Amino acid sequence: MTKLKIINDSDTLKKNIQEYKIKKKKIGYVATLGSLHKGHLNLIRLAKKKTQIVVVSIFLNPLQFNSKKDFLNYPKSLKKDKKKIYKENIDILYTPSIKEIFFNKKIEKIKASKKANKLCGVNRKGHFNGVVSILKPLFTQIQPSIAFFGEKDFQQIMVVKDLIKKYKMNIKIVILKTIRNSHGLAYSSRNKILNIKEKKIAKYLFITIKEIFFLALKNFKKIKEFEKLGKIKLLKYGFTKVDYFKIYNENNLSKQKINKNNFRVFAAACLGKTRLIDNYKKI
Repeated sequence: MTKLKIINDSDTLKKNIQEYKIKKKKIGYVATLGSLHKGHLNLIRLAKKKTQIVVVSIFLNPLQFNSKKDFLNYPKSLKKDKKKIYKENIDILYTPSIKEIFFNKKIEKIKASKKANKLCGVNRKGHFNGVVSILKPLFTQIQPSIAFFGEKDFQQIMVVKDLIKKYKMNIKIVILKTIRNSHGLAYSSRNKILNIKEKKIAKYLFITIKEIFFLALKNFKKIKEFEKLGKIKLLKYGFTKVDYFKIYNENNLSKQKINKNNFRVFAAACLGKTRLIDNYKKI
C-alpha cells in the first residue's frame, strides 16, 4: 500500500518529483480546487490506472474567481478531502499556498488563448487567465506525463491544451467522461450550495442540453433556433438566469466549420447564487 505524502511546500515537492524522475516513473496529475466529489475521485482512479505515480493538488485559486464573494462562498472541506484522498491510496497530495506556487514568490499572471473569450469567458472576464496563471507553475513543479480533467470543464480543457502547446510542455491531456448522479446532474463542488428545490431543477440542465443535441442532429440547419429553444426551456424549468446556450464546433468553440460530426452543445445557467455548467456530445 502506498504511503500518502501530504506536501505543502515546493522544495519538498521538488525533491520527491526528482526522485520519481530519476527512477523514470510516469507521473499522473489531478488538479482540484478542493471540496472533492465523485468526479474528482474517478479522475484519481483513472490516473492510478494509467500512471505509476499520482499527484493530486488542492488549491482554491483566488485568481480564477470573478468576485471575492464567489471565492468566499465556494465550499471548502480540507479535512474531509484529506480523508477521501487517504482512501484512494495515491502518492502525493500537494496543498500549497499561493506563495509556494510561484518560484520568486511574486504572482505572475499570463493570458489564456483566444478560446477563453467564448462561452464562460464572456461573463467571467479573466477567469481563464487565472486558471492558466496557476496551472503553468503547477505543471512546472509537478512535471506530469499526463494531466487528467473532467469533460464537464470542456472549455477549460481546450484552454489548457493551448497553454501546453504555447509553452511546449511535454504533457498529455486525458479527458474523463462527465460523472453524473442518478438524475443526470454532473457532479460539481458547487452542487453542495444548492437547496432541495434547486437540486430538483438542476437536473433539467443536462436533460435540456441532451434534448437539444438530438434535435440539432435531426435538423442541423436550425441550430440557431434550437439554441434559443434551449434557453427558453431552462428558464421555464426554473433557472433564474441562462448565461449561454450554444451549439459550437467542439474543435474551435465557434460556428466555423461546424458540422454534424463535430458539434457539441454547451450551456451555463444559474439557480439563485449557484452557476452550473455542462455540455454534451454523443460519442
